[in-house]
Amino acid sequence: MNRNLQTAFNKLQRKKTELSKDHKVALGLVDEIEYDLMSLQDEVGRISYSTEEWYDENFEKFLETRNALRDVYINNSESFLDPVDVEEDKRRLEEIKQKAEELGVDYTEVYDQWDEHMELIEDLDNFTDRFVEQKNELKSFGF
Repeated sequence: MNRNLQTAFNKLQRKKTELSKDHKVALGLVDEIEYDLMSLQDEVGRISYSTEEWYDENFEKFLETRNALRDVYINNSESFLDPVDVEEDKRRLEEIKQKAEELGVDYTEVYDQWDEHMELIEDLDNFTDRFVEQKNELKSFGF
């Protein structure tokens, strides 16, 4: 073989060996990639959906709900009956019951809706207490 040709062949062999080493290094780097392409596509798809669609839909719902809660619980847009408003009714019901017992008559004979009336007053007390708890909870969230 010609000396020049031999030298060129030797250089080509060295280049081939160097390329093989580079390819092995490159292949080794591929093995060190944390996420395979499919997993990465899935994760990017999930965050894309969250930021481009889900957030807008739910943020709008959040604002609507927040405003409605603020109106009712903080701005008092609903004027509910207060237990103070029915204190006199409660006192009268108790008086009816007491007088009926003194007369030896069942209080429901004097006022046949006495039980339902008193139950509603008690429900109003309970629901009003719950309303105040919910209002305080909302205030703790900065409403």
